[in-house]
Amino acid sequence: MKFTYNTLFLIILLSSCSGNTDIEDNLNCTLTPTLTTEEVSNILETSAKFEGKITSPTCESTVTSQGFVYAETTLPKTDDFVIEVNGESASSELTDLKRNTRYYMRTFFVNPTGEYYGNQVEFKTAIGAINLTTKSIENITINSAKTGAIINDDGGGEIIKKGVCWSTSQNPTINDNKLENNSQNYEFDSQINELTENTTYYVRAFTTNENGTTYGNEETFKTLTSTYKVELEITGYTDSCGFQTSYFYYQIGYKFDNNDILFEGAEWGGEKTYNHSKAETMSNNLEVTIHLAQFDTNNPNETFKGAYLDNMSIKITNSNTNEQVLNTTFESLFICTDTAYKNIINFNPKDGTYNIERLTYEF
Repeated sequence: MKFTYNTLFLIILLSSCSGNTDIEDNLNCTLTPTLTTEEVSNILETSAKFEGKITSPTCESTVTSQGFVYAETTLPKTDDFVIEVNGESASSELTDLKRNTRYYMRTFFVNPTGEYYGNQVEFKTAIGAINLTTKSIENITINSAKTGAIINDDGGGEIIKKGVCWSTSQNPTINDNKLENNSQNYEFDSQINELTENTTYYVRAFTTNENGTTYGNEETFKTLTSTYKVELEITGYTDSCGFQTSYFYYQIGYKFDNNDILFEGAEWGGEKTYNHSKAETMSNNLEVTIHLAQFDTNNPNETFKGAYLDNMSIKITNSNTNEQVLNTTFESLFICTDTAYKNIINFNPKDGTYNIERLTYEF
């Protein structure tokens, strides 16, 4: 009996010591994970880098899932967007995010004991680059043209302003001439007016959002030059100043801007009325010269004594607008004993002014 008693005591003592060791071990283990969510980095238009620390519990070694959860609403959970990442120092490069969007993210850990989440951080993706096209130039006139823009991609941001800008220098900006479009459309036309004729212009579409102003491709064009039609009426005679000549001869010279002189002439015996017409482009100046007889103005001769031009009138019409910009008459031209005459008219299409000069030659 004594042996039995001692043996039983020893068994109880050993059992008691063994139980104390298990309790001590259980008290040192952790029941829940430690989760730290770090600030999001490398934030671009559609991507960002997530980082955090996930320390698993030691009391329960099973890991069902861990990583990051994110959403556009606060306190994202595992039924939102989930990125599973193993390891204590978790990291993930995330793509396919929405541009210009605010997100909320936190680390998570799931095991048989439940779901655990770290602190929440928030971030906002960047606005993307705007992509727009300047429309080709159409309907070019002497002082206007039509263009426009197509916004192919707004970058995910809000379009604050849009339109076209132009200049006589390359790469125009909104600090030059501009025409804004206030519609909600991402494709629009722009009619540019009050341009200078016969001038080269450069045009770009523009859009402005929170990131600043973006420009489209550059288009160039040249405004047209006005076409003017000159109409002359002249009646010629073969007797004046008591002289009779066999025939009269006169010559007309047209000089549009700085181009070559265009000549027309006429001769007749007796009396005859001629009508002349000439149309050319012009921006700066028109000079029309009418002189009687065919001679060197420095050394005229007596061949045409008695020749006489009368009832001379000139009309100038802008062919682009069909506006008659000048209608006036000239003084008569004649050759008498020792004098010949020449008429010169200069017309400025920019302001419609003109002057007539009558030159006298002696021989």
